[in-house]
Amino acid sequence: MHITEDHLRHMARRHHSTMQKLDGIKERVTGIAGRFVGTIETATFAWIGGALEGKTGGYAIGPLPINLLAGAAALALSHANIDKGRWNDDLNNFGNGLVGSWLAATGYAFGKRWRETKSLFGGGEGSPWGHPYQNGWPHAAPTAP
Repeated sequence: MHITEDHLRHMARRHHSTMQKLDGIKERVTGIAGRFVGTIETATFAWIGGALEGKTGGYAIGPLPINLLAGAAALALSHANIDKGRWNDDLNNFGNGLVGSWLAATGYAFGKRWRETKSLFGGGEGSPWGHPYQNGWPHAAPTAP
């Protein structure tokens, strides 16, 4: 068999085309896997933040709950780029999960107060921001039907 220069160029073009397709597939799979891992990390740490708040009884340092402080610390570390990017995405997901757990708890307390007092703003004393599951917003006494 006689291989000409045209054959070699054709094979090189085919090889290059195949490698480009393979690189595209690798990028898509890596992107999907990265988003999946990010979702799992964020969800896991949201759950851990809620468990931490429940286990510690809403322990706070000053007015800030421990899950909010830990989440803020993880986010600060992720943005500080202390490890040259190796853990930044993971720390960001962890921080988002912990801060998200606090936001979900305060949203729950806000909605509960809204339902119980029938008032979007006001209708009670106190604040749920520090301890949303510990009756941070006292609710009105139930009325007799």
